[in-house]
Amino acid sequence: MQNTGSLVLEPEREITSPTQRIVKTADPVAEKAALLALGYSGVEEHSTPFHAFLEHSTTFLFPLLLVASLYFSLSQLHELELLWLVFLAIPLSLILGDLVSGLVHWSADTYFSEQTPIIGQSLVKPFRLHHLYPRDICTHDLVTTVGNVCILAVPVLAVCISLLWFWEVSSWLAFFILCIALMSLATVLTNQFHKWAHLEAPSPFVRLLQRTRLVLGPAHHQVHHTKPFNMHYCITNGWLNPLLNKIGFFRNLEAALRFLGIGVATAREREEVHRY
Repeated sequence: MQNTGSLVLEPEREITSPTQRIVKTADPVAEKAALLALGYSGVEEHSTPFHAFLEHSTTFLFPLLLVASLYFSLSQLHELELLWLVFLAIPLSLILGDLVSGLVHWSADTYFSEQTPIIGQSLVKPFRLHHLYPRDICTHDLVTTVGNVCILAVPVLAVCISLLWFWEVSSWLAFFILCIALMSLATVLTNQFHKWAHLEAPSPFVRLLQRTRLVLGPAHHQVHHTKPFNMHYCITNGWLNPLLNKIGFFRNLEAALRFLGIGVATAREREEVHRY
């Protein structure tokens, strides 16, 4: 065990709560300091009742709609003798999922504030608090981890199923829906991969996935948590980060938006997120 002030830290292992590594003492100040040093806020987050309902209901619906989308699209490709397109759809979907994660992450880091209607509390605030308390994500259960993305993914998959059900079947439509379904899966799992990248002691299976770069790795993601905090926004697997950094993709996108009169959030807006 390791001493931190008047607290004792247990050896590192996969945790489910921010205090699991800390043997509590009667000194709350030292306990809070130890939590902050480890990257935890020590505060349990709670969604509003309506948002919690959306998170739970869409987390339940997502796998059902995903299976339906995959079944219908694969059935159509099988009938058309084009199942080989699956081998093209999988890497393409992973790349698109990585790009979507980067765009969402960049926009939440760079624009808006926690007072922005609809997305302020549900999207912007969590991303910015994550920079202050990067290991709070390790304390989230499955619904808290993936629920926000499921809220967006469920209507997308519902539209996909509708297209397959009501439109005339074509190879392009079936392939498009297959890619969207797989991309939705990658996007929903992104925060789980992100969570794994912050675990103190991930399982051997997770470490294998990280070493093979199938999911986001901790060393790769640490670049984003290092000053000036403006690189490596993609957090599904990070495949696109080297390319996007090299071509200055996000800086050029910001310049294009400035030309259209859309400025980035001020430093004050980005730093003054409500810290519980």
